[in-house]
Amino acid sequence: MNSIEIISDLEYAKLKEYIYSKLGIEIDERKKETTSTKIMKLVNRRKMKNVKEYVTFILNTTDTEAIQEFFNEITTNTTEFFRENAHFEYIKNNLQNIIAEIPRIKREGEIRVWSAPCSSGEEALTLSMVLQENLPPGIKPKILATDISEKVLNKAVKGVYTEADCKGISKQLLLKYFQKTPDGLYQANNDLRKYITYRLFNLREDFHKIRRSFDIIFCRNLMIYFDQNSQQQLINKFYDVLVQNGLFFTGHSESLLNKSHNFRYIQAAVFKK
Repeated sequence: MNSIEIISDLEYAKLKEYIYSKLGIEIDERKKETTSTKIMKLVNRRKMKNVKEYVTFILNTTDTEAIQEFFNEITTNTTEFFRENAHFEYIKNNLQNIIAEIPRIKREGEIRVWSAPCSSGEEALTLSMVLQENLPPGIKPKILATDISEKVLNKAVKGVYTEADCKGISKQLLLKYFQKTPDGLYQANNDLRKYITYRLFNLREDFHKIRRSFDIIFCRNLMIYFDQNSQQQLINKFYDVLVQNGLFFTGHSESLLNKSHNFRYIQAAVFKK
């Protein structure tokens, strides 16, 4: 089937409810055509007759592979190296204060950071570069990078990017932390990747599965897809897994206004526990 079949109002309503229940993401009517295109890819891949058959299938299946395939296709993954660079400049310029305010960092010789969602890995790799370039001797970064999409996580684990992907990286850092492949791509080297652990994780899940607390959490440009209630729940969960004086970074288009929280505002999109 080559033409795009637009989802009926009934099927779209069912899908919206399913996506919200599983991911906490709200999709509106303006996304209907885009969603239809994504669903048609899955219809064709699964060799089904039409959208209705696929929607019925995905709403009722317990096949984890099929559900993950749906998540991979339906989620939006926009990222870049040094995106919203003011955040990385803040870390760079305030690292000594961060270490002083969280004694465990120096005591244990590691600073714990969570990139959620990490998409295809650019944010986690940027954090690894910034921390390695600026941490004092004896302290190493320990970065957890999670995402709901197995597809983008696989790209993150490989750590291979195009020249266009790497446009935000300075020449100095690109030469130091990446190797150019014979086909003109850039492979993040082991010195950059060894401090990052990648994991498939749905932020709707219980955070008790994330066993350790964090000094810094990045959750940027995700909450804009959530409704108020889901945003509130997520903010509370992040607060609970941050250490005292830990930092929470949101996207610049996101706000904690009209939310109930105990974070202290530091600067645009930067908050402290």
